[in-house]
Amino acid sequence: MNDVNALWKQRVQQYMADTRKYLKYMLNDHLKIVLIFILGGAAYYYQLWLEQLSPSFPAAFVMALIMGIVLTTGGIRTFFKQADIVFLLPLEQRMKPYLIKSFFFSFTSQVYVLLITVAALAPLYVKATGQAYGSIVKVFILFLLVKLANAFMSWHMTYFEDFSARGADYAVRFALNGVFAYLLFANAHLSFPLAVAVLIAGLAYYYYVLTKKKPLKWEHLIELETKRMLFFYRMANLFTDVPNIKEKIVRRAYMDWLLKRIPFTSSASYQYLYSRTFLRAGDYFGLVIRLTIIGGLILWNAPLQYGNMIVAVAVIYLTGFQLMPLWKHHEYKLWTSLYPIKEAYREKTFLNLLQIVLSGQAVLLSLFVFPKNAITGSAVLFTGLLFSQLFIKIYIRSKLKKM
Repeated sequence: MNDVNALWKQRVQQYMADTRKYLKYMLNDHLKIVLIFILGGAAYYYQLWLEQLSPSFPAAFVMALIMGIVLTTGGIRTFFKQADIVFLLPLEQRMKPYLIKSFFFSFTSQVYVLLITVAALAPLYVKATGQAYGSIVKVFILFLLVKLANAFMSWHMTYFEDFSARGADYAVRFALNGVFAYLLFANAHLSFPLAVAVLIAGLAYYYYVLTKKKPLKWEHLIELETKRMLFFYRMANLFTDVPNIKEKIVRRAYMDWLLKRIPFTSSASYQYLYSRTFLRAGDYFGLVIRLTIIGGLILWNAPLQYGNMIVAVAVIYLTGFQLMPLWKHHEYKLWTSLYPIKEAYREKTFLNLLQIVLSGQAVLLSLFVFPKNAITGSAVLFTGLLFSQLFIKIYIRSKLKKM
């Protein structure tokens, strides 16, 4: 294809159509309601925390750490595919318009993340510095310029395949971005953050000089694009079937002691299959661990109120909802249909596994509250166990019949 602008437009349209197709399943009405409750609860507790904030709290350091991560992370979407290394390689000298469009498309998407982060930190910034809310606009504009320089450097680092060089680049940029953000949040004289900004601009120019004569690293760029799309497909696979997704299998030998408790009988075939799949295949086990830790940290830092029970219920709901694709994980494997076991027993086995996982999660969540208050911890435990029972027997069972 000689028209690289038409090629870029075609690739972006294909990407947007593909993501919209799965986002309608991921952002369903049930999940939206839960997210609204979670965001509302987080905003409420955030406001309570700000009202009780101690003057000795290192607000500038914490905000600088968060902004350092946001400013440093983020790559450039090229939408390259495996076949491009053959068909587009002869057109490499004419790919500049394509790459410029890709750069600004990626940067625009990163601006949204930057805007949300600055907006979330604005109340803490006003509380800690005593500045007016209007001053955060100037801070955002400065961060926007620094983010542009970081996106520029992130692109030019794709010309280097050495892992140590990429690691050093991330460390240096994170340090500079963190210092720049800290000086802004600490109300230092404007000359100090500007001096750091000059260093960032100089580093960006240095990257440009080093790479302006280097050819594109097609294999590396295709690998990065493949990893980004695979991550999205794995997230979408938690909500609906994604064809041709390559599942990642993790051995997790340290969990084998749990499987040894399953009897070696034909009636326990599905029990072993779903248990082994939950522990090894996809990201089911990791999903439960992450949501439990996040929910536990929220409960640990939240005030002792009835909102603790809402947080526990929301975490259990999100976990159970995203474990439902496990039911159809082996849908396209012929050998499972050869099991001389009734379908009703398969459903019973799957629901029992979910009951164990969600009940165990309810117990773990309550442990984050018990050290602070035994009564509230008991309420969280009781609510979590009751909700997991009702959620599985009423909601998930009805969904399985439709599936």
